[in-house]
Amino acid sequence: MTTAPFRGGLRLVQLLLIAMIALLIVRGPFYGLVESGPYDGAWGGPSRSGAWLVHAALAVPIGLVAGALLVASERLRRRLVLQEQGEPAAWWARPVAALAVALAAVWVVLWVGQL
Repeated sequence: MTTAPFRGGLRLVQLLLIAMIALLIVRGPFYGLVESGPYDGAWGGPSRSGAWLVHAALAVPIGLVAGALLVASERLRRRLVLQEQGEPAAWWARPVAALAVALAAVWVVLWVGQL
């Protein structure tokens, strides 16, 4: 059985993580420059400095976790490539890849639903 669908799905997960990291960089530490206000409904609002501080404080740890997930998904994708080339297979690689793709799909649905 080929691992191509799993590897392709992991590439989509990686693109999603890269997009999330880019969004965190733009809207986290630079929130006060990106959003002009009013900040009444923003996290940390109603002041600009409070909203900026809370967005920056949340963006840093979430960005670190997203970066770690990006590295983990690449390691999993490489394991699947080696498996495709005939290396000994890890029994857990395909189920974990399928779970990662499913969780990413759920995350996208939830993200779009809150917009």
